[in-house]
Amino acid sequence: MVRLDIFKSVWARSALCGLAAATLLASSGDAFAVMRGEPARDPNGTRRSTVLIETPEGICTGAIVGADLVLTAAHCVSASGRYRVRYLDRSFRRVAVAVKRTAAHPGFDPRHGFASDDVGLIQVARPFGADARPAALPSGGWGVAWFGGGRTGEELIIAGFGSTERTRGRDGVLREALMRTSQPSVPGRGFAGLTGDDSAQRPGMCVGDSGGPVYRRTGATFMVVGVLKGGTTDPGRECTSTPIFVPVRDYISWIRQTAEGWNTPVGGAVEMRQ
Repeated sequence: MVRLDIFKSVWARSALCGLAAATLLASSGDAFAVMRGEPARDPNGTRRSTVLIETPEGICTGAIVGADLVLTAAHCVSASGRYRVRYLDRSFRRVAVAVKRTAAHPGFDPRHGFASDDVGLIQVARPFGADARPAALPSGGWGVAWFGGGRTGEELIIAGFGSTERTRGRDGVLREALMRTSQPSVPGRGFAGLTGDDSAQRPGMCVGDSGGPVYRRTGATFMVVGVLKGGTTDPGRECTSTPIFVPVRDYISWIRQTAEGWNTPVGGAVEMRQ
């Protein structure tokens, strides 16, 4: 296995140095995209709440969770410099929104490749338009403790704007894929795992997908239950078919407290045009 750092500046320093087998992808570099996923086409699907984040060091993905609030990974908001968010209207055209401020969870250490508390927030300068809709947040369950009873194999959706395997030519296209829950990948660190089918063409995440949402869909409601963090990868590959995510339920209090300090509600009414 090799370590795949996420941001370009990290790549320049490390040159994708080989590490021991089964090494986790670090959360302190570039993100990962939805490998072998399908382009999102449903205007009432993941398009409504999934956004592209332009950072000083590359791109990430995030989820709208309030009228002007985006949930993403802490490593996607830990650099100094200019940020910009782009969401998709119902025709899948990008709409740019300036960023007002960002916050990484205080427990996140960007110097630690396997850092816990990899959760961040972005407040944009103006509310998202009528074509956007916040994803729901979990009110119970779905934390790391949820896996203690062995409840794995539940179908979830990952979404991201990252590249496909071995190419950067399609960066910025929203893709989605079905995956299933698996046991926590790093016991004690709060990382939960995802897996696809057993075929050689199973989906995963790639460069640009870090911070992206892990959705549970119930009817027309999308609940963001996880934030994509990284995964494991084989030599010579840029993507991972075994992504890991940070369960959102374990960070609800911090999300709400931060939003309150910014004087913006979590959730809230964003007009949804049918």
